[in-house]
Amino acid sequence: MQFKKSLMTATLITIGGFTALSANAESPTSSSFGVSMEVESICTVDAAPTDIILAATEAGTATTDVTAETALILNCSKGSVATIGLTPASTTSLDGTGNLKSEAGELVAYKLTSVSALGDAWGTTTPVKTAEFENYATAISTPIFLTVTDAADVTPGSYTDTINISVAY
Repeated sequence: MQFKKSLMTATLITIGGFTALSANAESPTSSSFGVSMEVESICTVDAAPTDIILAATEAGTATTDVTAETALILNCSKGSVATIGLTPASTTSLDGTGNLKSEAGELVAYKLTSVSALGDAWGTTTPVKTAEFENYATAISTPIFLTVTDAADVTPGSYTDTINISVAY
């Protein structure tokens, strides 16, 4: 009798377990999880300015007619506005004025501008801002003019300088 009672209990427990499993299979539950991504702002130099090579000029006659142009081409995040500062290495001037220097140390003054050769000097205290970027794939080109502001009454030879560029966005 005890055996039959144990067998009956085991059978009922087993049947109850199957019933519970089939009840769960008929009523699936649902869940969810979130997805996120942080898109970081970026601004890259698509094309660095090419070196500016000013036209040869006779000693003592250089004027504001001695001008040359290059361009800085940037790609930045959609909606960004890049602020570009220029600093001549010769003077570390923040106002966009510098000097072309010979090996002997003689100087020829110049200024950097953006809109035209006759514009206001462009440095880091007077930076130039780009238009708002429509998307990263559309580059914005910003012209850079270098204009001699001195008579260049110096010893004939080569005069050079380097311009450092900073871009904030």
